[in-house]
This record gives sequence, structure tokens and C-alpha cells, in this order.
Amino acid sequence: MKKLLLGFLYVITFSSIVFNSFGQTPTVGLRFHDDLVTEGYTLFTPEKNTNAYLINDCGEKVNEWNFTDRPSLTAYILENGNILRAGKSVVEIRDWDDNVIWSYAVVDQHHDIEPLPNGNILCLLWDRYSDAEMIAMGRNPATVGTEMRLDKIIEIQPMGTNGANVVWEWKFVDHFIQDFDNTKPNFGIVADHPELLDLNFVDANAPNQDTDYTHANGLDYNAALDQIIISVRHLNEIYIIDHSTTTSEAANHAGGNSNFGGDFLWRWGNPQVYGQGDDTNQKLFLQHDSKWIESEYLDGDKISVFNNGGVDGAFTSSSAHMITPEIVNGTYTKENNMFKPMDYEWTWSGSILGATMFEGKKSGAHGLPNGNFIIAENHIGQVTEVNKGGTVLWTYKNPTGTGTNVYDQFETPGTDNSFFRAEKYPSDYIGFTGKDLTPQTIIENENAVSDLCIMNALGIETFDFTNLIVTNPVEGGLISFNGNQELDAIRVLDINGRILFEQDDFNANEVQLNLKPALYFLMLEKGNTKECRKIIAK
Repeated sequence: MKKLLLGFLYVITFSSIVFNSFGQTPTVGLRFHDDLVTEGYTLFTPEKNTNAYLINDCGEKVNEWNFTDRPSLTAYILENGNILRAGKSVVEIRDWDDNVIWSYAVVDQHHDIEPLPNGNILCLLWDRYSDAEMIAMGRNPATVGTEMRLDKIIEIQPMGTNGANVVWEWKFVDHFIQDFDNTKPNFGIVADHPELLDLNFVDANAPNQDTDYTHANGLDYNAALDQIIISVRHLNEIYIIDHSTTTSEAANHAGGNSNFGGDFLWRWGNPQVYGQGDDTNQKLFLQHDSKWIESEYLDGDKISVFNNGGVDGAFTSSSAHMITPEIVNGTYTKENNMFKPMDYEWTWSGSILGATMFEGKKSGAHGLPNGNFIIAENHIGQVTEVNKGGTVLWTYKNPTGTGTNVYDQFETPGTDNSFFRAEKYPSDYIGFTGKDLTPQTIIENENAVSDLCIMNALGIETFDFTNLIVTNPVEGGLISFNGNQELDAIRVLDINGRILFEQDDFNANEVQLNLKPALYFLMLEKGNTKECRKIIAK
């Protein structure tokens, strides 16, 4: 009895627990929880407001940060417990208590940033060129608009509270080859140079290639290799480049550990772009969020990616994949002139709570320590954990929308609750050392799945008394049941956890109390079954 009561008081204090009686899957917040879910904390940054949230596996908020502008588009918990976030106007670092440590304006930053072990930050930026400049490089004039938007990466070293030094730079524009204009110095045979990007490749299924040719959307860094991986949506490829170069070497074709300069060490997803294979060899379709799985994880140093167009490019569903490149003597290998592997090592494309996973843009996927995968669906603001067998173990939907709007159960957010991606950290992540991870409350107004999860975590068994009906709301302080009830224990508590009534070996069909109009909790126990119900007194 004591364990049950203490657990219940804890839930009231820290979780604002309320139990709904609709019997539906929640539309927001925690929607599904399996006991086999990986223990950890999930970070997400809604696109339509300025907050960032860290939640536990029961959907309870354990920390919240309030930034000055909306995201552009990612955030990460650093190893010292600070949060690094890209905003529309600035890249910021804040401490656990939401104090600004560093803030710096980065012009044309978009989609992703990446913290480095040395404290520096990689930023993905637009890199703009006029149509005349593109034609001068050998671009076919028939395939240019008024401005071409390419991409570049800069590495910035934070200085003070609002300064930074750019210490390294890499650009796509330095690594083009073309076979259209033989008067230009980058003229050559595309198929002979897989380390370079064909300036004139056109994919009929990729949008805006006359103005937004590359459209990079993801960065990641591998410290052991000192390499960077880049996801390029409009070419359906992911690339690996050498970070050990100087800026001068990164703009050329020699130097660095690989002696390839800034040229591609590996590329994957659509070998047609470098003159190899055909459409049957294409594996990626407008993909997002390519990254290495952490070295110490079960699938360490393999690559995860979210494939928006699915395994067949039909764009009727999306898929998550794990890919394993082959490296021999420091060189990424090929087969039939195409970079290996020839196929995914693992793939998942299925339904989540009865709905086919399909995201036409954004979204992400990454591996967890035990081999499970986290999958984020952008436009519905939903994040899910699946295991390698494809079983859904956990699903959470962002309950916040534009500005300060928080959705009540059972509203439908539409696309107002979107987020770019979500990052899950294991419970033993070094960044949580010494941090207060006490659950605060769920973000939405109520959530029965969270309630059950919380009580199970506290060792409180909860079962449905399916045949027990309690008159609700309660009038005149009379709590009545549908017939005589034989219970091992019954208690009535107020919203502050004070016991107003308790009785063991209860055998009656009603309880008469002096109740003021308010919310109360009715706790019932019989054998190994326990239940808590919300009652309202008029």
C-alpha cells in the first residue's frame, strides 16, 4: 500500500497526472510505448516556435530552452550538457539553464550544423552564383535560372560570447567537371572522374535544378576518419570528403590524409550522376540526414539515412536505411566502377500506428546503441523507435505549434507541429552527467499512455476494471458504483495528494464525502490489479 501511495504522490507532483477515458490513441505527445524501448532522452526543435524540448521515454519534459528565433533547423546536446542550436538569424550555445553562452550570426546558414570535438562548429551555407558565372564554368545555358544556389561548408571557431573565426572552408563549386564546353578548364570525361561532380547532370525528378542544383541538407563528422559526410537532396547522393585538408587543399584535388584534396572520397545513392549504371542502380531519392552511427554503438561507423522516395523512388512511402561502405587501405572500394556497397545492409519501410510512413521532404533517421533506429517524420512532427525486425517500440508526436500554441488531446495538429528531425541520446550520454533530469510534466494537457508509462516505471501495476462504472461527475459528494464492490483498498485524494478517504477491505456500492467542486483521484486495488481514475465533483 505504501509503495502505491508514494508512487502516486510522485506522479501528481512531477507529472500533473490526469487520466482520460476516451480509450483512443493520443493524437499528440506519447502515442505508443513498449517496455523494450531504448532508455534515453529525445531532443526536438519545433519548426513553428522558438523552443527546444528534451523529453524522457514517458513523454515527460525534463528540460526546455526558449530561443529568440525559430530554428534553421537543428539542435544538439553537447558533451558538456550545453545545447547548440541553429536559428534563423544566429547559431547559439546555451547552458542547461537556458543562459546564452555564445551567439553568432551566420549568413545563409541552412538545414544542419555539426559540433566538432575541438569545440568548433561546421555550418552548411548557401553559396550563390549568377547565371553568367555558371555558364562561364561550363554549365549548359539552357539549364540556368537567374541565380544558381549551391552549397558550401565552413568551420567556425567560437570566440568570446558573440564572435567567431572561420578556420576552414569547402565548396561544391571547386569540384565540378563537365563535358559540355571544351573551352573550359574543367572539361573532361565524367565517367572517368567519380571524385568530381558533373556540372550538367539533370535529374528529371529533382526540383529546381536550374536554381538549386545541390540542395545539401545534412552534415556529419567522423573523428576517427577525420571525414565529413554530406547529404545532397537534388542529386540523390551522399558524399564523403576529407576534413584533414587546409582550406587551400579543400579547394583543389590534392592534399590531406587521402591526398584527394576536397574531391569526393566516396559517393552513394545514384551512380548515374558520375556516368555509371542506370536507374536500376539508383538507391536514394531526395534523401535526408545521412550520418555515421556512433563508433561505440552496435552498428558503429555504418551510415544511416532517411530515404524520402522509398526503396523504389515511387514516392508512395519513405524508408530508413543502414549502409556499410568498404574501405581497403584507406580507400573506398568500387564494383563495376560504382562505389560499394551495391545495396542497403538494412532497410525499413512500413506503417507507424496504422499509417504508412511517407515524408516528401526533410525528416531523418539514426542508429541507437543497441541497433534500434530512431525515425523522425517531418510534416507530422513525429518520432518513432523501431528495432531491426521492424517492430515499432515507441512513438511521440510534438504537441506544440505556432508560437505558444499547445494542442489538447484529441486535437489534430495538421502540419503546424512539424520539426526537421529529432535526436535521441542514451540515458548514460556524457552530456547528462550532473544534470537535473527530474521529470517536470508532459507538454500537452493529458496523455493516458504517458500516465501508464510513468506508473509502470514506478513499479505500479495498472489494469482496467472493465466492469466497474463510477458515476462521474460526482454530485453532493456521493461517489457511487454500479453495484456492490469488494476491494482490497480504496482511497480518494485531492489534487495535492492529500488523502481524504481510505479504507481497506472495502465492501459497498458508494462512498459519501464532503467534497468541494474540484478534481479528485480515486485509487482502487484488488489482488494484483490497481487502477486510478479521475473524478470531478460538482
